[in-house]
Amino acid sequence: MWHSCGRYRLEDLFARSEPHVFELAKKFRRMVERCGPVTMIPQRTRVVFMVRMRFAGYSVRKSALRVGLILERRLPPDPRLDEIVPYYASAVGHYFRIETPGQLDATMQAWIREAYDRGTQKHFERRGRTARWRPSSNESSPSSKSRLRPTRSR
Repeated sequence: MWHSCGRYRLEDLFARSEPHVFELAKKFRRMVERCGPVTMIPQRTRVVFMVRMRFAGYSVRKSALRVGLILERRLPPDPRLDEIVPYYASAVGHYFRIETPGQLDATMQAWIREAYDRGTQKHFERRGRTARWRPSSNESSPSSKSRLRPTRSR
């Protein structure tokens, strides 16, 4: 898995973006922090949020944020959704183009909560030093779901 060594400043990420993009990032951060304790890590090209593992982040564009969430399922179509990338059966990346504060709404908050729960490995059981996905009583195993393929909206 990719990682970034070094210390980076938020100011550098937003140096070439429009001022409202920083406001979007602050709102997104507050939404993530509503879920519980979280670590925000600025990297060279993005900011990631993690609890036990990374679950959310964003990249700065000139006039928008590209928000990423890692969920255990594929979301239904949404106008904000830019790309879906299946990493494996129980990890599906969703990437959204966020241009206005109104796009960071209650639906997005619910998706952030879902990603946060995945980041805490809430549905995983510990076996020694490893964690295995454990479906709840009303869920099927992610491997039993249909094959996921990358899609790009728009």
